[in-house]
Order: sequence, then C-alpha cells, then structure tokens
Amino acid sequence: MMPFDAIISISGMLACLVGLFHVVIAYLRTTRSAEPDPERVKRFVESAPPIPGHLLYAHQDRCPEARPSRTEEAELGEKDQKDHEAPC
Repeated sequence: MMPFDAIISISGMLACLVGLFHVVIAYLRTTRSAEPDPERVKRFVESAPPIPGHLLYAHQDRCPEARPSRTEEAELGEKDQKDHEAPC
C-alpha cells in the first residue's frame, strides 16, 4: 500500500504545481500595463448620461460642512470682491 500512497501524493503535488504555473501565467498576462486610448475615453465620456441635479447636491444636504457648489463659490467671490473695492 505504501507505493500506491506515494504515487497519489506525488501526482497530487505535480497537479498543484502545474495549476500554480497556469495561474501565474494567467496573472502575468492580465496585469500588463495598458495605456488608455484617448479616443475611447472621449467617446465614453460623451456617451455618459447627465447627472441629475438631486444627486449633485445630495452630499451637501447631508453634510453641512461640505464644499459649496461652484455657483455658491462664484457668489462668495463676488461678495469678497465688493468688500475689497475702493470707495468712490
């Protein structure tokens, strides 16, 4: 019975090594660095649907210290400019 057990054990280890080899080869093939194609990125961005307004400001509604929107920043900038203007 001993030689039969040895054959089973050796063949099991060989099968594991072959499987490990295949996994390493597959991993190396999938992790190749690929540069993004600018044309495909452009088409992807253009085909994206617009973001609904209620999703744009949902975070600000939940978090009061969230960064103000661009329109609020512009309004704040205009107010600051008026404060710094020289009196007539």
